[in-house]
Amino acid sequence: MIKQSVRVVNSTGLHARPAAALAKIVKQYQASLTLVNNGKEIPVKGMMSILGAGVKGNTTIELICEGQDEQAFMNDLKAAFAQGFGETVS
Repeated sequence: MIKQSVRVVNSTGLHARPAAALAKIVKQYQASLTLVNNGKEIPVKGMMSILGAGVKGNTTIELICEGQDEQAFMNDLKAAFAQGFGETVS
């Protein structure tokens, strides 16, 4: 299990477009992802669970990856969060 704090650089948070991009990454790995926002743990299964987490922009959340490919998964997640999921970051 790997835990990592990441900053949500998107000013609008994890709305539809970044949530879809995150869900696409999740589907590429066998490891599971749990997102921790304001002390609440949300198991990420797809786009709806990400949207339901209510992650606001410019906040820090914790990611927990667990499974056989967890390190590669976490590396991809950190890169995606740092790049704002391809959106213009303001």
